[in-house]
Amino acid sequence: MAFSYWESNAWLEEVDLLVVGAGIVGLSAALNARSLHPDWRIVVVDADPLGGGGSSRNAGFSCFGSATELRSDRQTLGDEAALELVRKRWQGLQRLRATFGDNALGHRVCGSVELFPGEGNEAPPSARELEDLNRWIQPVTGVADTFIPVPSHSLPHLLGDARGPAILSRLEGLLDTGKMNRAFRSKAHASGIDVLTGIRVESIDTAEGNCQLKISTLSREEASIRPARLVVATNALGSTLIPGIDVEPAVNHVLVTDEIPDFEFPHAVHIDAGYVYARPIENRMLIGGGRHWGLDETATRNRLTALMHELWPVTEAAGIAYQWSGLLGVGKDRSPIVKRFAPNAAAAVRLGGMGVAIGMEVGRMAAEEIAMN
Repeated sequence: MAFSYWESNAWLEEVDLLVVGAGIVGLSAALNARSLHPDWRIVVVDADPLGGGGSSRNAGFSCFGSATELRSDRQTLGDEAALELVRKRWQGLQRLRATFGDNALGHRVCGSVELFPGEGNEAPPSARELEDLNRWIQPVTGVADTFIPVPSHSLPHLLGDARGPAILSRLEGLLDTGKMNRAFRSKAHASGIDVLTGIRVESIDTAEGNCQLKISTLSREEASIRPARLVVATNALGSTLIPGIDVEPAVNHVLVTDEIPDFEFPHAVHIDAGYVYARPIENRMLIGGGRHWGLDETATRNRLTALMHELWPVTEAAGIAYQWSGLLGVGKDRSPIVKRFAPNAAAAVRLGGMGVAIGMEVGRMAAEEIAMN
């Protein structure tokens, strides 16, 4: 079944910029492009009927990296490149909050704690390492004590058998992922950007310097679209449309408990260098991650559940009300890829599990890159 004349004319023709992916990066790219070119016709498409992909399935952490995550980034990238990466995350979070406001995002700065339960997890930084880390990151955060060691038993009574150190990062926070995505979508519509969901890009042909995309819909209509410019912002799925690009999908699992009477825990939580994370959602507890364990879905969820019960015994009596999985875009390191792959087409992918933080910066970079054409 083909698109009608009206559908083609209204949505698919004479597009100045087409963005593939209606998540944080894609919509940020579209909004920044609108600021640079108010007269452009901008269309964003997404295969997911709700749109957003990982941007609507993440845990809502407004975080720039735990102490052990940043230690790993420094080892992988070197001090200078790692600091620039953290700067992008920090700037992305500030841009996100300034654009929409904390209330619209359901955002609060509540701090995070990094815990080191049991054996086999990432070792905590020494006092000397933490002092060095604070000196290194101060040019970005503007404070001398971004990371503060605290005894885990000093945290609220909901912690169970955790022993040893914990590290408080007081500048990190949490937000409501659903509110964030609604805020992005509302601003896009208000800016005259068409957001079309349920449209899958099957392939991209950039031969002879032009872009031609084959698309399909849930009802199996098929068509081609020839935008003047293109941004691919599909993160984990970038290599399905751009062969050879260094990004691949990784799966994280997320569990949320039933409501727990009088449940309180004030912070975001990082465990095992950020591969596992937890947070309160009103009077529920969320735990997620586990992609590094190499286990199947059931085994990963069982292990996450056991860890949650160990650290917050009050959750043992609560059932699991929600469970889902989401894709992350990963590669040789956690720095994003923003580059042209054709004269009028750019990729903005590989967020490395930090999409909430760095997404708006990556979108801005992509818009500025493609706007030069």
